[in-house]
Amino acid sequence: MAITDSSQRSGELARAKIIDTAFEHFARHGYQGSSLGRIATAAGISQSGLLHHFPSKAALLQAVLATRDLRDTVATGITPGNLADLDFTALLTFFTQVVRHNAANRDLVRLAHLTAVEADNPDHPAHGWVTGRQRFLQSLIENALARDATAGTIRSDIDTRTVTELLVATMEGLENQWLLDPGIDMVGSFQRFATHLRTIITAVP
Repeated sequence: MAITDSSQRSGELARAKIIDTAFEHFARHGYQGSSLGRIATAAGISQSGLLHHFPSKAALLQAVLATRDLRDTVATGITPGNLADLDFTALLTFFTQVVRHNAANRDLVRLAHLTAVEADNPDHPAHGWVTGRQRFLQSLIENALARDATAGTIRSDIDTRTVTELLVATMEGLENQWLLDPGIDMVGSFQRFATHLRTIITAVP
């Protein structure tokens, strides 16, 4: 039993090391620019050993992206299921937490942006992750706005689609600028935008 537990633990540690190493490679070189051989060498394992845990580069990328999503969830303390219940103000607070977390984790942002650029082809292994993530984010915002409009806490004449597109564009645009120039105050700029947006759409008593 002890031998089995030790072997399982060793396997888990090896798998985690591979994912962390691949995370860095995919974030810096993209999926196309990374190789299993270089990832295996950097992780201190043979390529056949890597393939024992992940049978293909596509499978490894999927594991890395799942890890990225998990780190976001842990950092904010909010599960995807709970997000659906947030009103728009609470959702903006959540997005601010995400932006602040991302500002301290450059590879996290770079990975998402490089993957999105590469995955415009439906055959790319991350295409489903990129498009699903986008649809989920848009639905969160639109549904929160629709509920708040019904409750009368935001203006009834607000175009939820336009607000959604502007909010997503602001978050992604600030990340793009920050990746090019780390001196940009991504968190402060997003907080100011969120405050301004909230002021514009809030219903007048």
